[in-house]
Amino acid sequence: MSTTGATRLAFNVDTSRVLQILTSEIYDSPKAFLRENVQNAYDAILMRCEYEGLRIEDRCIEITVESSRITVHDDGIGMDRNVLAENFWKAGSSGKKTGLAQRSGVIGTFGIGAMANFGVCSSLRVETRHVESAATLVTTARRDDLAIAEECIDLLEVVDEREPGTLIVAELDDRNHMSESMACDYLKQYVRFLPVPVLVNGQLISQESYADFAITNGAGFQQIYHQEIFNSTYRGVLDVEINQQSRVMSRLTDIKLNGNGLSGEVCLVQDGGPTYAYRNYFGLAPVPVSGHYSFGGYVNLDILHPTAGREALSRESIQHVAGLVQFIEAGCSLALAEHPAADNNQQFQRHILSNRLIEKAKKVRIMVRPVEAMIALEDVQDFEPDKTQHFYTGTDNTILTRFATDQSNLFHVSPNNPRRDLQTQYLRQFTQLENVPDRTTVDRIPATGLTIEEAMFLAKLRGILLDDYLMAEVDVYLADISHGVEFYTHANERLLEIAIGRNVSVVRTVIECYKTAKDVFVGFMKDFVREHLYPQIRAYVPSSTQQGRDALYQRLKANKELFRLQQSDYGEMEDVLAEYISGNVDLAKVLTTATTRMASQLQRVSGEQVGSVESEMPDIIGSVVAAVPTDESQARPPIIRPETVSEMKVLTVSTADPMLNNVRMFLALSDRVFNAEGEFLRWPHTTKLIWGSHRIVYIFGNETDDVSLYYDIELKDPLDFETTGGSMVPTTTLITGNRIYVPVPADLEPAFKVTEETKDYYVRFDTLP
Repeated sequence: MSTTGATRLAFNVDTSRVLQILTSEIYDSPKAFLRENVQNAYDAILMRCEYEGLRIEDRCIEITVESSRITVHDDGIGMDRNVLAENFWKAGSSGKKTGLAQRSGVIGTFGIGAMANFGVCSSLRVETRHVESAATLVTTARRDDLAIAEECIDLLEVVDEREPGTLIVAELDDRNHMSESMACDYLKQYVRFLPVPVLVNGQLISQESYADFAITNGAGFQQIYHQEIFNSTYRGVLDVEINQQSRVMSRLTDIKLNGNGLSGEVCLVQDGGPTYAYRNYFGLAPVPVSGHYSFGGYVNLDILHPTAGREALSRESIQHVAGLVQFIEAGCSLALAEHPAADNNQQFQRHILSNRLIEKAKKVRIMVRPVEAMIALEDVQDFEPDKTQHFYTGTDNTILTRFATDQSNLFHVSPNNPRRDLQTQYLRQFTQLENVPDRTTVDRIPATGLTIEEAMFLAKLRGILLDDYLMAEVDVYLADISHGVEFYTHANERLLEIAIGRNVSVVRTVIECYKTAKDVFVGFMKDFVREHLYPQIRAYVPSSTQQGRDALYQRLKANKELFRLQQSDYGEMEDVLAEYISGNVDLAKVLTTATTRMASQLQRVSGEQVGSVESEMPDIIGSVVAAVPTDESQARPPIIRPETVSEMKVLTVSTADPMLNNVRMFLALSDRVFNAEGEFLRWPHTTKLIWGSHRIVYIFGNETDDVSLYYDIELKDPLDFETTGGSMVPTTTLITGNRIYVPVPADLEPAFKVTEETKDYYVRFDTLP
């Protein structure tokens, strides 16, 4: 092997490519040069304030934005010749690692310097005067003239009277023009909380208070906690505040990391959006951290550092923020655990559940039945100690009714997490309550095991249920029932099964009354049914008052067979009675027919029975309307025209009229309602409608709301919309000498519009005590 002509090659650098790397590929935005210059200006002000003991609020950063020129001026410490040459114009060398810089809390340490500008500008002029210098240094460079290791930057020293500071003048290239709004929108995320004024064309974009920024929509926070907290890594003073929605705001100050004090603070708000990192109030980057409280806000600490391009925090900084968020969450949970807001804050509940701090759930509340009250878990053990206490995690209404009585309380666990798991674990760990099983043991006492008095009790009870409550298909018996349950009810398609605890004290008292005072036995029995048994069976009692639209609708739906009977099915009542007297039918069929006659009627409307209010009651239209309440739930009197007799069953209005609350259609109630309940509707009343499928139900309530009249309509054809609905409507009842008309809302008008020869529907009415 031989070698010939050995030479050396020159190491060279493509200057334009280096600039591209230093700008476009390191920085996250072409506007980064603006951020870098403002950050340098802020660092210079921090260093001057530290050096001369000045107030930072008295310094200023002024930015001027023109179409093709950006200037940044500060009254900071300025640069001397060495810093200008070796740090600003020399990429990779930072002048901010001195003792003064570290004491000042400067932001930048990477040493990119002037190179950040040449991604967007064609030339750069820097005018600077150091605080200890009597001269101003003016340097100028053009991007096209830059070359590595060549003297391509002009330097001029000027003796003048200007104050210390630095002026950067950047001429933008043709591809990177910038508007004032663009500059403001971009810079504000970094400078909004700076204590020094930052002006863009005279507009202030800094000096915001984070506390004012965090509390939005007028929601006021009140302090509930101020205490030093610590763990093996962090220590600090935590302030916790909440608002009326139990939303948490936290502030951590006097922070120490492994015993060493840190400069700055952390302020986080529950559901506050992203978390941003700051160093000495200068924005660095958003932080990808999460937690149970969904905290968002700002972390302003001197240990935080961005990556070289400032698009993110360093990995170590992110770990610190994540650790602090966990630290603050633990402290907030300590605070909320002692405050009623714990009951409303699901994030708190998730946090203590995830960390198995079940004892901290003591302020979380739970429903106790039958009093229907919410009490704190810490009060469960001592709540009404003379009663039997159970808790239940299911939703079976039968079990709820059995175990929630005058003699026993039932703590009903929420169906929703995390409240459900917290309540269940707390009750099991910190109380002696027994969990209710899904099934109750009921041992029936056979007839051969009853005493004469007990048999009489059951016989009389069965008669009261039939005569007073119209309950025919009932099986009532005495039993031994587990878990102290007094009454057990079970309904199937054929009958209602009612088991009564044999040793229930009130039952023994009534039975004893039969032996000692037979003359008051019946009264005692009726009181027993009304006060003790009726609350357990009210859902099965015909015509019993049901609270809510759906409960009433379901009860009417269960009796659907009653609504399909027509008068011709049985004929007149007199015919049926004759059949009974002749022995051809039994009494049960007579009672069924009588009930049917009271329950259901066929209504038929022909085209000849559709008229107008204008023709039937012309004096109503255009009447002067007195001021009427706008509350639809308030009882109002009907409009009465006793001198008018009308054969119309549907009335329409051609033009909406305020006297009629702008109703365009009225429906006549049946003649039977007119005769039986007409007096009820002549007094002030409310009007409510519920509807669904084939059904429309009117519910009229009196002024005291203790008696209601319902009028149930079953249509042959379903409504045009499938969803069940309901609402209060302004009472607009019209009463004539032979008719009662009620308003039909616009959505329901098609149900009563006669488009064929006749329209048939079935009706049923009853009063609800």
